[in-house]
Amino acid sequence: MASRINYKTILAKYQGVNKGNVRLTQSTLILTKPISATTTVYNFDVLESQTQTLQGDEIRLNLNDDFIITQLGFYIQCSVLDRTGANTGAKSYLTYAPFEQDSTNAAKIQNFWNGAFQIAVNNIVYLDKYDTRKSNYTPRTQFSDFNLLNGVPSTQPSVDFSKDAMYSNEPLLSLSGAKKNNLLLNLPTAISVATFDVLDNKGVKYTLSADRVALVIRGLNAQNGASFQS
Repeated sequence: MASRINYKTILAKYQGVNKGNVRLTQSTLILTKPISATTTVYNFDVLESQTQTLQGDEIRLNLNDDFIITQLGFYIQCSVLDRTGANTGAKSYLTYAPFEQDSTNAAKIQNFWNGAFQIAVNNIVYLDKYDTRKSNYTPRTQFSDFNLLNGVPSTQPSVDFSKDAMYSNEPLLSLSGAKKNNLLLNLPTAISVATFDVLDNKGVKYTLSADRVALVIRGLNAQNGASFQS
């Protein structure tokens, strides 16, 4: 019911400024940045027009659109490597640092969930000191190699992170394709690329290379609404 009320309220605001052609659709933005051991600040690129950094698996905002945020989630993005170390092109998300898998490598990324996030639009700060700890989620079934000695597999990890790390955002904030959007993540100390070796149910090793930070934003995309927002 609340989401329906928000939909009607937002649509009415656009219509009130002669933007009756705006179409509101449920949508998602996925923004990523490469992990760097030499920085504690990550500035996410929001627009499709920022093509120099645009990744194939990212979803960014069109210049003509607004985006009204209803949920935020912070993840460590991993490249999936096969047993030879070759990149398969697949991506996987982590919602926690898997110390049970490799404590040394887990320590390299742990401080990602001790960060503070800020959103500013046209240099006006609308969200400040938002903690990434909200997205730190350790599933009940964690990463664990299969027990090949007695032929009985151990519990596999939960890989459905579609809701686990997402957190509702209220009051609603909006980004604009027509304005300067600064999405800044500040970490207490730098994190670095980490790798985790895992066995599948056939005893074949694969590797997760934790090499990017990811911000997932869900909400309403307002097509052709970018000139609205004051």
